[in-house]
Amino acid sequence: LMTGDCNDSICVRASRFWEFYDLNEETKLLHADLVLIDEEGNSIHAQIYPNAFQRFKTLIKEGNVYNLACFRVRKSNDRYKPVTNESMITLSTWTTVEEVVEIPPAFPMFTYSLTPIEQLPSRVDYPEYFTDVIGIVTTISNIMSLRARGRQNDSLKRVVTICNESNVSVDVVLWGERASSFPAEQMQKEGEAHPQVVIFVGTLVKKYSSSGAVTLAGNSPCKWYINPDVPEARALLSSIGKTNQPIKWDQQMTPAKATPAVEHKKVSEIKDLNPFKYKVTLILIFLLIHFIIHTQL
Repeated sequence: LMTGDCNDSICVRASRFWEFYDLNEETKLLHADLVLIDEEGNSIHAQIYPNAFQRFKTLIKEGNVYNLACFRVRKSNDRYKPVTNESMITLSTWTTVEEVVEIPPAFPMFTYSLTPIEQLPSRVDYPEYFTDVIGIVTTISNIMSLRARGRQNDSLKRVVTICNESNVSVDVVLWGERASSFPAEQMQKEGEAHPQVVIFVGTLVKKYSSSGAVTLAGNSPCKWYINPDVPEARALLSSIGKTNQPIKWDQQMTPAKATPAVEHKKVSEIKDLNPFKYKVTLILIFLLIHFIIHTQL
């Protein structure tokens, strides 16, 4: 693909599709992103801006194959690339989308570029690319609810520990919707009989200053592929032979408690509230203090 407007049609699978929201305003969509793969396994990052998002949200489903035309090709972003490609594409309201019904059997489902667990420290706060890893799941935590620094709302958190053939492990910390959608109970059940191999893609490598531990953070760009039929997964299973350790459930982490809904009200609205109906209602009020009067007693 050449840089600039492209009228040619490309046949690609929407391998990943996620939404990226403003960290300080969680309802404000900044852009949506896709990882597209062609029949030969070539991959490219695609981006959709808010003005066109609703259209593509109904037209494109993750995992399906489409013919796309009338899009713009540009240089890839400098930071947080999901795939290795010097170019990326932007989909707009002018982009045409046609779903492909008869898909060739060999059409790839997903793409990844694995980093060995031992090499993760070299990618701490590495901004250019997301990090993909593979491992056998050893421990899964409950979902917790906590408030990250600088955030106005609580976030869900789940920790999944994976290890490699040398028993070197790393924690994958899933946040928000990624934490709640991870099939923890099903995986633990199936892990009683067989090792559960997972490829995590789209993570960021973090290091906590307090403990020095290296972890992987999984937010909206993070996806997982469980027991994928790929050479790396088969090699990992072969390396451990017939041994299998059931997945542990980390009971030290307490599950999240349901948070009651909070209503936003103005000060002028509070005086009209019926006290009989609003006895146990939580109300959030933002106040701007103009001045404070100091008095001496």
